[in-house]
Amino acid sequence: RDKFLIPLWPWQRFSKAMVYDIKHDGFNTFQDFIKYSEGAAIAPASIFMHLCSIKKENGKYKEPEFDIKEAARPIALFSYLVHIIRDFQEDQKNNLNYMANNLLEEYGLNKYMINEIASGGEIKPEFRDLMLNYYNYAEHYRQKARKALDNIGTYLEPRYRLSLEIIYSLYLQIFEKIDVSNGNFTT
Repeated sequence: RDKFLIPLWPWQRFSKAMVYDIKHDGFNTFQDFIKYSEGAAIAPASIFMHLCSIKKENGKYKEPEFDIKEAARPIALFSYLVHIIRDFQEDQKNNLNYMANNLLEEYGLNKYMINEIASGGEIKPEFRDLMLNYYNYAEHYRQKARKALDNIGTYLEPRYRLSLEIIYSLYLQIFEKIDVSNGNFTT
């Protein structure tokens, strides 16, 4: 931690998310999910981005030249939401539910119904609408992620900029293959 100047907040947020996993089964609201993501996705992404951003000067590392959390947040949320859509069936089979209860309710769905869909049941229009909602959230964060990458590019060494671009591009390729209207949401 001291050598690379990694702040404590990512470790604290990550720990809180792990405790949440132990004590909860899902999320009451989408905002609860976003708050959880601060630890489950944004914290690890921030550590990675921090390590990509620090530079050695006079034998010591110096702080990154931009706000790591602000830059990592949209990239991590975009990636996480793509994971949730892509891995819906697998997550449900592993008793992992990332669909917020308030959104399930809004679309006339419940955990039992989405578990049935994951088990090969009929994909109802309400479920497609829910997935479109998650897709739209992912698109929102994708746009912010692209801007964040463009804004921090000048602060990164070319090899680290390339690493972040590859990560973004891989998730973008998955995102562009998502077909909410006709897909079957299977692994």
